[in-house]
Amino acid sequence: MGRLLDALRNDPRASGVEVTNDGFVLSGSGEAFDELAREALENAGKDFVALPTSDGGVGYSRVVIITI
Repeated sequence: MGRLLDALRNDPRASGVEVTNDGFVLSGSGEAFDELAREALENAGKDFVALPTSDGGVGYSRVVIITI
């Protein structure tokens, strides 16, 4: 994995990280996690795809990261 993917996976703003066959899933809540989710979305493209899940309110609850 590249530096950005490692940084996302180890970021303390995510309260949970689940490793999958194709990447990993970040979970969390609050403004800090929302910021992390937006960073993942903004940097997705060449190395990975980021698929966010909303918590039903105004924030994110999970981001699925699939490596390419």
